[in-house]
Amino acid sequence: MAKVDVYQMVTDRIVTALEAGTPPWSKPWKNGATMGLPFNMTSMDPQEGQSYTGINVPLLWSAGYDDSRWVTWNQAKKAKIAIKSEEAKNWTPIVFWNMFEKDNDDGTVQKIPYLRYYRVYNAEQCENAPVVESCPEDPSVGYERCSAILDSYGVEVRHGQEGAWYKAHTDLIGVPVPEHFHTADHYWATVLQEMVHSTGHKSRLNRDNFGKDEQTFALEEMIASMGSAFLCAKLGIERPEVMQNQESYISSWLDLLRGDKRAVYRAAKAAQLASNLIMEHNIKKEKAA
Repeated sequence: MAKVDVYQMVTDRIVTALEAGTPPWSKPWKNGATMGLPFNMTSMDPQEGQSYTGINVPLLWSAGYDDSRWVTWNQAKKAKIAIKSEEAKNWTPIVFWNMFEKDNDDGTVQKIPYLRYYRVYNAEQCENAPVVESCPEDPSVGYERCSAILDSYGVEVRHGQEGAWYKAHTDLIGVPVPEHFHTADHYWATVLQEMVHSTGHKSRLNRDNFGKDEQTFALEEMIASMGSAFLCAKLGIERPEVMQNQESYISSWLDLLRGDKRAVYRAAKAAQLASNLIMEHNIKKEKAA
């Protein structure tokens, strides 16, 4: 059996989703009983903050299921959950880093990271996945959490602007007044996206992606779009598409990914770090209350 190029396999899946016209991280995850970030139904508890992270999030979202719960074949068998026979070949990959130990001539051991993948199935592909009752959350709770995070985060947001932007040289965010957005969800999704951009500032995660070439710009926009999707899923915000000229962004992302099979991994890792940094301010605010 030929060795699988995991980087290329994952990138091909993301490219396929983008070619269809929808970034795999753009779906508003509020339409099911298990809204939010995807998680393993036998080993993760989203109420305790356990879910898939990084590149696995858009990978699982891109599969197109409404249920956020996933399981491996062996986990399903152990839990007496039956995967539908017609779905056996329709698995979705998730990836993890493992370490390979190599013995050096000088007696030392060198640890070399390598990427491997596992096959998972969605709850919708199972015959008897546990029933989860829908518990719709009051949307105002998400808005209050966003407001508290923004207050704690400390970057000034200037309202009344013609569009949405983040300027690294002044460390300022600009957006139109809230009343000019279609919904409160749209407003907060936009603010969160600009906040993700601001995590790249030299005083925070220092991504240094501002004002450079087209590929670096495309990478930064992918980080911001993906990171804000992670945050919206965590905070219960319906995420309408917040980018103007979406087709242009998709075109630039396709160019980037077709030329670099590892770019989406870098974007997902940076998006995860950015969303984690922003969510830390939610934790600090709750502890201070």
